[in-house]
Amino acid sequence: MTTAKEMLLMDLDYSAWANRVLLEACSPLTTEELGRDLGASHRSLIETLRHIYYTERVWMRRLRENAMPPMHEVGDQKLFCDPPPEPGIAELKRDWPEVWRAGREWLEELPEADLDAMLSSRMPDSSEFRVSRWKIVMHAVNHSTLHRGQVVAMLRMLGKQPPNTDLFSYYMKWRPVSNSPTG
Repeated sequence: MTTAKEMLLMDLDYSAWANRVLLEACSPLTTEELGRDLGASHRSLIETLRHIYYTERVWMRRLRENAMPPMHEVGDQKLFCDPPPEPGIAELKRDWPEVWRAGREWLEELPEADLDAMLSSRMPDSSEFRVSRWKIVMHAVNHSTLHRGQVVAMLRMLGKQPPNTDLFSYYMKWRPVSNSPTG
């Protein structure tokens, strides 16, 4: 396995670990605390956690299916949310590990040369947009990291001590890298 593929696998593992850490930190919160509008991009803790879950799920599905929707649909939240009632912490803890497992399995089985394969989409002006698979994986991890930072800030706003989800903390916890926290 090349260093590039190992790095992508490690990034997926890190993201899964950090998500799991945040789910555990949010588990003791009340329904009111989880749902309180704290003024973040997705308003509340639970809505932000759902957003991370939904986007990871949809990007992994797009990668596995080797298909991208038109770009005007990529950020449309209504296209990949679950119908009411949306998942709570218990459901996220139950269902999210399958997304992590499937993403890791897809990447492990992907031939090395296929990391650079391009997925195509249509821009609103009808031009073609092409992006490589490895860039989509990096986008998904980066997107989750951005919103995990918001969850950490919201926990502080509620007067809670947030966990450390820093990448270096992951390195110290999961050594050597072959110990995967996704299993």
